[in-house]
Amino acid sequence: MNPEESMRTKRSASAQSEAVGAYTKVAGIVAAIAGWAIGMYAGFNLLVPLVATAIIWLVVHKMLGKAKQAIVAPFCVQAGHLVWFVALTAMSREMINPNLIDIAWLTIGLSWLWLKPGKLALCILAVYQLLALPYDLLQFSQAEFGGAANKTLLVHVVWRMLALFYMGRLYYRMGKPKAES
Repeated sequence: MNPEESMRTKRSASAQSEAVGAYTKVAGIVAAIAGWAIGMYAGFNLLVPLVATAIIWLVVHKMLGKAKQAIVAPFCVQAGHLVWFVALTAMSREMINPNLIDIAWLTIGLSWLWLKPGKLALCILAVYQLLALPYDLLQFSQAEFGGAANKTLLVHVVWRMLALFYMGRLYYRMGKPKAES
């Protein structure tokens, strides 16, 4: 490759890098605005899963070795959701309720992901999220806007979408060959 072609390639790579950086900034701003709007609407309903996810992330991030750091985001988002299900069940004082399905499936899936991270564990959790998301969306669309059920279901939908995003990203990364050092 001659020096002129080399300069064009470097400029092209630089322009691509700048474009990706700009898209990342725009996506960050859009996510911040969406997060603020959801927080303003959902209010207190967002507090338990958000705080639980943050605390779990702080603990898990320190506990896991470098080899398992990739599972931190999908694990913590779903573990925060699990804490919320347990809290809702405890507050309702109904030990037999539909949340037990969510609690059981998340507990099994997250235990599996923790002990043996892999595509199969991600698929088990993804199936759960993909089955529950349409149901939550249907319930959300039928609940009275501004009502407690509507706000709670919005947070469920957001947490499920976050879980699916992070699991999809991890699944994609697991399929890529490791870069040689």
